[in-house]
Amino acid sequence: MPTAFRITCCLYRKEIPLARDVVLDGEWQRRYPKMRGILACERCVIDYGWNCCTKTVGGFVDGHIAAPQDQVDIDSWSHLLERGTYRALVALHPRSGLLQGAEPYLRSLASRKLSEPLAPRLRPALDEWDAAQGIV
Repeated sequence: MPTAFRITCCLYRKEIPLARDVVLDGEWQRRYPKMRGILACERCVIDYGWNCCTKTVGGFVDGHIAAPQDQVDIDSWSHLLERGTYRALVALHPRSGLLQGAEPYLRSLASRKLSEPLAPRLRPALDEWDAAQGIV
């Protein structure tokens, strides 16, 4: 049985409603360097969004990080990597999940036999987390 958990929004640090997860990309982290992780609620994406990635004279703003491939790079919504459930996004982005409160779930997941695509992401993230926390 998976461990229950709630994660907090990377921008405003309140619990994300279970049905409304999004994942942001590097451009969001560049614009909001105080983000804790990358999992954000949809409300934050709306409230903290921006309408343009380009300068008035053409070209992108300084330091711009391109939107995911096949996305038209014009605004904050261009920079959403994917959407999914808590469990899926935390498993796909375990480092952010750990920062945002999913440690019990990830440890529970790691104690089971993992599928090959998941194991290479999860185990190194937990090892790094333990090292940073001083856990041997």
